[in-house]
Amino acid sequence: MTPIISVNTLCLTPAPLPQQVALIAELGATAISPQREQLSQFGATQARRLFQETGLSVSLVTHRAFGFTTPTEATKQRDRLMATIDMAQEVNAAAVCMTSGPRGAMDWREAMQRFADEISPCAEYALAAGIDLGLEPTSHLYADASMAHRLSDAVALARAAEIKVGIDLFACWTDSDITEAIAAAGPMCAFVQLSDYVMGDRALPCRAVPGDGALPMEHLFQLIFSTGYCGPVDLEIIGPRLAAEGHKIGLRRAITYTEKIIQAISRYD
Repeated sequence: MTPIISVNTLCLTPAPLPQQVALIAELGATAISPQREQLSQFGATQARRLFQETGLSVSLVTHRAFGFTTPTEATKQRDRLMATIDMAQEVNAAAVCMTSGPRGAMDWREAMQRFADEISPCAEYALAAGIDLGLEPTSHLYADASMAHRLSDAVALARAAEIKVGIDLFACWTDSDITEAIAAAGPMCAFVQLSDYVMGDRALPCRAVPGDGALPMEHLFQLIFSTGYCGPVDLEIIGPRLAAEGHKIGLRRAITYTEKIIQAISRYD
């Protein structure tokens, strides 16, 4: 099975959802990854019809952080995440992409257990709905949104919470244990997110079109596909490089490059 390449709407200039959908379809992509706020504002039922009319499947819905450091915040965030799960189910998405939220004053292992306890009702709700909750690693500069800054951290949190993991290669490609972390993440991976990093960039967001930077793409995908992963590869290219080049040109290059990488790896199998 060949993984589906999707375009995350976070790549695009903010615009009404129909306008973004039209652009993604024009690029030749077959899948989209919208933000939960877009579905909430546009209406999940209307969005499902729009995606179907355009011929786009939905790889994931971007949820962002699950705050859990206080009981009040956790209750609020459970309601919000369950609403996202409902919208994801309505648009036939395969997964919800999320971060853990910050750990506050707790040490890491205490926070891991608190996160697992607080998200447990949502994990059960998602399982019943047939939606994967995929926890992704993030840069330490997003400590306000996550306590998982290495892929192995995300795997540990996801296991504790009995949810899935997402492999955002931009966030974790420099991990010292990336080979072992991908091997652990592969069997529980809901999605892979892809962008590149150009050496010398210092300010986030600084994601580049795949193939333009330093990530060893073919090696990383060999590691991922060797685990048996065949889920979506979601392009999440955020920042001034794509905007300067032009979204259409840059995303077309990204799709073409990613297709070539996947085809090259498939020939080894």
